[in-house]
Amino acid sequence: MASRKLPIPYFYAILASIALGSLVGLRNYLMFMVYYDKMEAFRWDRGWFIHVVNYLTWALILPFVYYVFNRIQEHPSANNGIIFLRILLGGTLLALLHESISNFLFYPPLHFLGVEKITMKTVRHVISVLPAAIITRLIEFGIIFAVITAIELRRKYRDKQLELARLEGQLSSAQLNALRLQLQPHFLFNTLNTISSLMEFDKKRAQKVVSQLGNLLRFVLSQDKHNLAPLREEIEFIRNYLNIEEARFPDRLTIEYKIDEQALEAQVPTLILQPLVENAVKHGFANRTGPGKITLACQKIDGGQVMVTVKDDGRGSSRPVEELAASGIGLKNVRERLKLTYRENYIFSVQSREGQGFEATIIIPFQRQRI
Repeated sequence: MASRKLPIPYFYAILASIALGSLVGLRNYLMFMVYYDKMEAFRWDRGWFIHVVNYLTWALILPFVYYVFNRIQEHPSANNGIIFLRILLGGTLLALLHESISNFLFYPPLHFLGVEKITMKTVRHVISVLPAAIITRLIEFGIIFAVITAIELRRKYRDKQLELARLEGQLSSAQLNALRLQLQPHFLFNTLNTISSLMEFDKKRAQKVVSQLGNLLRFVLSQDKHNLAPLREEIEFIRNYLNIEEARFPDRLTIEYKIDEQALEAQVPTLILQPLVENAVKHGFANRTGPGKITLACQKIDGGQVMVTVKDDGRGSSRPVEELAASGIGLKNVRERLKLTYRENYIFSVQSREGQGFEATIIIPFQRQRI
């Protein structure tokens, strides 16, 4: 009957209705016993059974209620007056259905048990109380309608959050793939030229560079990689990357690693360090003739976080910090991927001064790989 899955499992709705009806019946019992002190006036059929039947009937016709709810929601752009009329009409029809079923569930059992015989007086009583019963059922329908609306809003919010997380994951993967594709032609061209030059006077070193290039490409081209990887793997990737850069600039480029072993098991976005290191090589070293130094440091800090710093001793810049962090595709990519992964729970800063090089710092939560 319903166009979509019921807001709660049908069986659970029936159990909940019986429990609620029993609770209301118990309230009536206690009211007669404690408040009025008239136990002889309490009737189990009227004080308890009638409430159980009432709530049970709403549970039994829940598919019809949800169907009416969906029909009312078919045109959300309608004005409030039309929506109110739809609720009123749908509630009235359901109230009539409820009264028909509940009377059938209430009077026949009492008749067969000898508690209350069905007579013309019973029929006249049912007809006479029908207007008041319809109003009561309309109020109950309004409450049920409000509850279903709240459940549906929560479901839509949850689905939207899941869809947003899925889209963010796709975007993060797309950015990662774009970074891989960006790395390959740009880096391969320079590395192959280096290997070609080394083959003329240092074949062993050329073979070593080929091996390092193979390790690097195996990491980059791996199809089964997730968006997160242990920092240990990222550092190993950067070592291969910088070893090849050292081969391009022999005796000029110095690499310093300051590695805290406690930080190496932290999960970090894959290839998050490569743009920072490439930026250090390109802007801090490659454009000058003298020697240069690049420092890569990582450590676990207080508060359950890990900090990674990439620093060079190049020319630096006098541009504002905000402008530096927003400049270049690589730095923008780093910031966007950090935001997608950690939302606001991260720090990414770029600092530089004229003649003192660049320093990029990432601070993210320390998270181990889930097994």
